[in-house]
Amino acid sequence: MTMNDVERADGLSRARAALMALAAAVLPINIMIQYGNPVYAGPGPRGASWLTLIGLWTFILWNGGGLRLRGRMRALMNDELSLQNRARALAAGFYAAIAAALFLYVLNWSIPVSTGDALKIVSGGAIAIALACYASLEWRQR
Repeated sequence: MTMNDVERADGLSRARAALMALAAAVLPINIMIQYGNPVYAGPGPRGASWLTLIGLWTFILWNGGGLRLRGRMRALMNDELSLQNRARALAAGFYAAIAAALFLYVLNWSIPVSTGDALKIVSGGAIAIALACYASLEWRQR
């Protein structure tokens, strides 16, 4: 392991955190744009795009990004601190999903919310919180 490898891993870790922060900012905007439009919650390419988007970001968060990385570089980027940060981010996303679901449940008593919109708010909000939490922890502790 050379110092160049460590510096490269640090740079890639920062880039990964920046990309996750960007995704965390874009997901809520995407939810707001699509809210109330049944085309985005129904069968078809637009509805499937949400599955793809959330599935991709969930996989990236779970995997730690860097899909093409192997061996030493993957180990340097996914060190113990990074794994701990990811676990904390996943927990934050879980609690955000529970809070959003409960909020929408109560909101639905007075304002009807479609099932598709509610599920998008819960899934998108949860993954956005998890991504933002991970990015924040990575920036703060590096």
